[in-house]
This record gives sequence, C-alpha cells and structure tokens, in this order.
Amino acid sequence: VSSRASGVPQAVLTAVPHLARLQKKVSADPYIAETWRLRQEYARESAIDSLITLGQTQRLNDPISRAMWKLIILDHFVDFDKLYASLGQGYDQHDEPKDFTAGFALVKKDVATAKRPVRSESDWIRVFDAWREAVIIFYPHREDELLSYRAKILQF
Repeated sequence: VSSRASGVPQAVLTAVPHLARLQKKVSADPYIAETWRLRQEYARESAIDSLITLGQTQRLNDPISRAMWKLIILDHFVDFDKLYASLGQGYDQHDEPKDFTAGFALVKKDVATAKRPVRSESDWIRVFDAWREAVIIFYPHREDELLSYRAKILQF
C-alpha cells in the first residue's frame, strides 16, 4: 500500500516515522492489502451506486437494504440490530437518505430509527449469515476468515 494509495501524504509519513512503519506492516500483509485495495476501488463516488445495485441483484437468503449494502461495500461498521430490522418483511429496501440541499438529507423516520434487537443465537446466526453473504460478494478473500469467526462464536 503506497502512500498515494493509502491517502497518507508522503510528507506526513516522513515527518511521523511510526505511521510509515504501520503502513509497511499493512503492505506486507497481502490479506490486509487486498482488503484495502478493494475498499479504495469501491469508495469512488461514481462507483458506489452501481455497486449497491449489483449487490441488490444477487440471490441471497435475506435481502439487504441499500443503506446496509453501502456500509458493507465500503467496509464500514454494520449495526446488527439495524441490519436485523432491515431483514424483516415490509422493510423498504430502498432506504437510502435522499439528498436535499445545503448538506441536508430527507430520511424516512421509520428507516432512521429502525432497530430490532438480536436476542438469541438463532437471531445472531441469521444476521451474521446475511452480513457474511453480502461481504464475500465484494470481499471474496474474507470467506474463510468469516466462516472461522462464525464457528468460534458458536463454540461459546
């Protein structure tokens, strides 16, 4: 991962050597480097809408809403309570905020506050599997990692 690819200016890496060491560690790990490379490609503003649409056309056990797809594709944190709520029947899968003006967005109230607590092991398995299925579409190299994590959690 070069300074250009990571977004950290070379002048900063030169002035702050510990950041340069961190960057070298990342570039030495092909797994992390691949995740970072894909994440940078997907983050291009012109690509995200078409990637979300591509994700929504995939045959999955549970449908993933547009807002959740965006988080997954950009490798951002996904709140499982919100994802679980979006898996319910009747949830509007086209739940992205609509841009308004001057930095404001129009958001449906029920979408913005939708949460459904993950309370049981079966709830967690359903949500995790829905999330994992979506993640490996855009980050296929993570499949073994996520299956291993699932197995470890279920051992407890």
